[in-house]
Amino acid sequence: MSFDIEKIKSLIAVAAEAQLDELELSQNGVDVRIQRFADGADVPVAAVQTSSVVQQASTASPSTVAAPAQASIALQILKAPMAGTFYRSVTPGGGALVNAGDSIDAGTVVGVLESMKIMNEIESETQGRVKRVLCDNGELVSAGQPLFEIEEA
Repeated sequence: MSFDIEKIKSLIAVAAEAQLDELELSQNGVDVRIQRFADGADVPVAAVQTSSVVQQASTASPSTVAAPAQASIALQILKAPMAGTFYRSVTPGGGALVNAGDSIDAGTVVGVLESMKIMNEIESETQGRVKRVLCDNGELVSAGQPLFEIEEA
């Protein structure tokens, strides 16, 4: 059995109505995880079957769906590779490495993650423009937590 887009949409609606931060469901080898951003916006959802088939679903509500005439923009979510403290600058009190609206290349250092007293640079995986910074300077983050939204160029 696999989840179709309507089943996933209904799960998203249930999670939103119940004000859940996270919902995980496993059924017949299919795992679905729905998670919210800190600001309450839904995180993109992936349904994964053990046979490595991946289905992606939009979590936008009908009122936020873009008009068909608009060009679609590829949005990359840059996530924390591990748990730790996220910093927007390399030095305490220094300026942010990147801000919303900045153009970046693949490999650009966009933040620093301190984990077990080791400073780990967070690099962009794609070229594009920073749409949103999703974490504050000095914020504790968990592995897989979204840090940036990047519009791919």
